[in-house]
Amino acid sequence: MPLIGLLVFVAGLCLLPVTETDLFFRLARGREFLATGHLPRTNLFSFTYPDAPYLDPAWLFDVGTAALFRLGGFPAVVIGKTAILLFTFFLAYRLARQQGARPAATALLLAFAALAMRERLVERPHIFSLLGCVVVWWALGHLRENKAFWLIPLTVLWANFHAGAFLAPILVAQALPFAIVRKQAFARLAVLTLALGVCLLATPVGTGIFRYLLLHGNIYDLHPVDEFRAMTFRSDGVAIAFFLACAGILAWKRTDLETALPTALMMILAARNVRFVAETAILLALATAPLFSQVLAPLERRFRRLEILVGAAFLVTAIAPRLGNAQGFSLDLDRSDLPDEALRFVEQHGLRDRMYNDFETGAYLIWEGFPRYRVFTDPRLPAYPEDFHRLLGRMDIPHGEWTAAMDRLGVESALIDYAGLNRRVGYFGPNDWALVYRHANRRVFVRRLPRWNGLIATYEIPATFTFTVEEGAATFPIASPPNGSPVPACEWELRLADLIFDLDQGKPKRSLAHVALALASPAGCLSAARESAAAAWLGAEELAAHHYEEARAHLERALALAPAETTQLANLALTQEGLGLTDDARKTWRKIADLVPGSPLGKKAAARAER
Repeated sequence: MPLIGLLVFVAGLCLLPVTETDLFFRLARGREFLATGHLPRTNLFSFTYPDAPYLDPAWLFDVGTAALFRLGGFPAVVIGKTAILLFTFFLAYRLARQQGARPAATALLLAFAALAMRERLVERPHIFSLLGCVVVWWALGHLRENKAFWLIPLTVLWANFHAGAFLAPILVAQALPFAIVRKQAFARLAVLTLALGVCLLATPVGTGIFRYLLLHGNIYDLHPVDEFRAMTFRSDGVAIAFFLACAGILAWKRTDLETALPTALMMILAARNVRFVAETAILLALATAPLFSQVLAPLERRFRRLEILVGAAFLVTAIAPRLGNAQGFSLDLDRSDLPDEALRFVEQHGLRDRMYNDFETGAYLIWEGFPRYRVFTDPRLPAYPEDFHRLLGRMDIPHGEWTAAMDRLGVESALIDYAGLNRRVGYFGPNDWALVYRHANRRVFVRRLPRWNGLIATYEIPATFTFTVEEGAATFPIASPPNGSPVPACEWELRLADLIFDLDQGKPKRSLAHVALALASPAGCLSAARESAAAAWLGAEELAAHHYEEARAHLERALALAPAETTQLANLALTQEGLGLTDDARKTWRKIADLVPGSPLGKKAAARAER
């Protein structure tokens, strides 16, 4: 029962809609192999550094995932990931039981380990490193029996699924000092360690795997990517609590150094880099399970059905939250954080070819757009040079320097995602870039080049941005058109009114001043549609304030340009009633009734015309 409950619990953490963005570039790479029979050896998917070598050895994961996707789309990929993780936790459970751990204690520890690593239970190749670590832990218990040389072919396979295979020689090497002390099998163990290190070369990237690993070790200093940061209580509280609890049990029970050393090494690694939380958590669970069984023994003696209770609790925890949720069993792609609307705008206006994109969005853009489009950057970190990472990793770049860098890289447009938290939204200065799309958390900029003048004239938004760590991104209206902007001053005022109305959350006071300035411009400056809409806006606001004379003037101006606009006609009729012009109001209501007969507004207008 504890094993069944544990596996259902882990499945509940895994069987979720796809939100892992790195999956996209892996699907694209696997798709390319399935289509051509060749692995991309260079940065095929990017227009910035297309000839840079691509050193990721995880080609078997990419091809296998793409094959699963062909069979059943995203649900097939999720099910495949879940199957691997369930097998991993099953092996871990069986191994802990072989070491003398009790069922309830083992299931509880592994469940808490799964909670600690839940952010890593995603569709990425490190799930094979999780499995590999469990197998290596088993091998560490059989080194004296000379039963561990089968780790050599396993590590070759592991390296072609994930570069985390470097943990195999490290975990085996830590046993060398104990072999010296015991004066047993040191030479054999040293040969095995060396052989496992050589196994890392048996991938399509050869020695490039070491450059790949080295860059990942240094990347946070160049480009602060969240998954390469050190652990913090704020972000990793569950994992830290689990690590401390396991370390406390190991210290309390005075476990032997040969068991404690590999877990201590992994905790140091995870503390420096959260990418290793999952591997550390499962090894800690394996090391602690026999000792935790001793701690739990008094409770087991008191509650003889503890194993059933533990298993049942896992089942309820995994299943109950999904029952009342319509999406509780969906395994498809979660599109809620994808920039689909912004991409439609970008493609509609031909802005995709040389478009800046954020690191986080790049993988999706590769999968969705290649080979028609290539990306500026994406999460394939070793595919880009260190100078590029330094540029993207800087916290504050002046507008001119950023524009010069974008010019060197041939960038003519930009799609900014997560704009409220994205410092780069403030790099695109309004003298060089026009903001042409602003919706939800996305922004689109275009370089002020003659070829984009028509687009800018139609869509430019009079806004610029600043960014601070404390407050995030802030939007500021631009009072007058920047040099080179093709937007007339009168139209600029109306766009300012729209922007300020939005920034003020629908309060019109500041916006109306800009509408009035636009309407005061020389005749012909505004298009008829824009002038009519602006006059109608002012008229509606004056009507709401019971300023009937001012309202009538604005509404009559609007209707002179759009005489069949029923909303403005209704406002004019109400204004006329407010002025006591009853006959004029009846005529206006009759006109509305004739324009939209049978509609709800037409029926109301007809009734009021007869009053």
